Amino acid sequence: MLATQGQCQLRPLAPSTQAPAVKWLVRCSCNAPCPVNSAGANVPAGCACNAGYSGAVAALTSNPFYTSSCSTVACPANSAGASVVAGCACNAGYSGSVSAVSSSPFYTASCAPLPCPANSAGPPSNTVLAGCTCNAGFSGTVSAVTSSPFYTSTCSAVACPSNAAGTNVPAGCSCNEGYEGTVTAIDGSPFYTGTCSPIPVPQNCSSYSCSGGWQQKDDIENFTCAANCTDQECCIKLIEVTVRECGSTPTTFTTASSGKLQVTLISGSGGPGGDGDIGGQRATVQGTIPVEANFEIKIYAGCQGGSGSGHMGGGGGGASAVTVNGVVKLVAGGGGGAGMGNGSNLGGSAGAPNGTSGTGSSCGTQGGGGASQSSPGHGGRGNGGKPSGESGNSDGDGGNAQGCSGRKGGQGWKRGGCSNDDPEDGGGGGGGAGYKGGGAGGTGCHGGSGGGGSSWAAEDVTGVSWSVSGQGDGQATFSTP
Repeated sequence: MLATQGQCQLRPLAPSTQAPAVKWLVRCSCNAPCPVNSAGANVPAGCACNAGYSGAVAALTSNPFYTSSCSTVACPANSAGASVVAGCACNAGYSGSVSAVSSSPFYTASCAPLPCPANSAGPPSNTVLAGCTCNAGFSGTVSAVTSSPFYTSTCSAVACPSNAAGTNVPAGCSCNEGYEGTVTAIDGSPFYTGTCSPIPVPQNCSSYSCSGGWQQKDDIENFTCAANCTDQECCIKLIEVTVRECGSTPTTFTTASSGKLQVTLISGSGGPGGDGDIGGQRATVQGTIPVEANFEIKIYAGCQGGSGSGHMGGGGGGASAVTVNGVVKLVAGGGGGAGMGNGSNLGGSAGAPNGTSGTGSSCGTQGGGGASQSSPGHGGRGNGGKPSGESGNSDGDGGNAQGCSGRKGGQGWKRGGCSNDDPEDGGGGGGGAGYKGGGAGGTGCHGGSGGGGSSWAAEDVTGVSWSVSGQGDGQATFSTP
């Protein structure tokens, strides 16, 4: 009988007289083959772990006649996979390969960080793994992938913008003919900065309208401006001044340059009567006066007429005016003073442009007449033998109530007429000053009110407007170049 165990053979021997029991002949070859995951002639000759496996194979005298520690090697740094034997791939953003070998460390690996591709950068390491962005003037993105070339990139050059020409923004763009500006590559959207705008075509300032506080230059046809004209190019800056102190002393100045003097005059209103009668309203006159450099300008603001008390009438309002080199150019007439009429007699309103007559009484006392631009106002008749009021003056002063025993008229370019006092009855109101003066009211039963002075503008004054409203002292506002 032949038995096999491991690498040994057992053969029985025939019994003999010397050895009656059965004997076995043992013949062992001891040539165990290399185990799994290793290679070699056999275990006695020596086995080495296969490529990608680490460990060793050693011979033993007992079954299975060897020991083996050959085990798969894990994928190295910057790669991924089940093992080196199963296959490893470089991580996204790395280029190279991993191969199994039979000597330590049982693999070769060349996985290295991939530099940023063309038209991109990623400081400080400049690798896809750290992150890359498209260069200035390029749009797109860069992403890491695990297959060759181990990145995807959509960085592409941005085309030149409107009104510019060139290969692309990174290569350089220049504005088209008739346009000006610059185009510069930048990192963020839209990946360039700057524009090419039409080159302004010079225009004549004569068609430009100056805004508030600015005035068109006199020789405007000789000035040009860019496509969009501005006040600074075509206009003169005006200095605005308000005269609030009324009286016979003017505000005087000399013009620095030629231009147009824009003026708003408000006259003084008539003074109230002693019994609550209301003085005539003041006038507001506006106009624009042409001037040259070094012209002397005088601005007068008329004052309100004096307020009556008891049986007194009120004084006439003073006139406001502008003179240029001593020549009157614009006048705002003053309101007529109220007579003492139990609250029912009203002073004549200032001129807009002509003054209105003052109110008389039902018992026969007359109000003074309002002045026109050509004639002063007449005096109002007294009642019951009482004195009549004086007519206004052609030079602009308001007419006086006889005796001037009441209140004074308001001062200004021309003065308002004075009122009188009639203790037994009612005093008359003074006439308002103006280009022509208003007449004073008559004295007597409920004294008559004065008439308003007239307003006026010279022929070379433009944009003239007239209105009446309000009570109080006058003032003047003017804007000069």
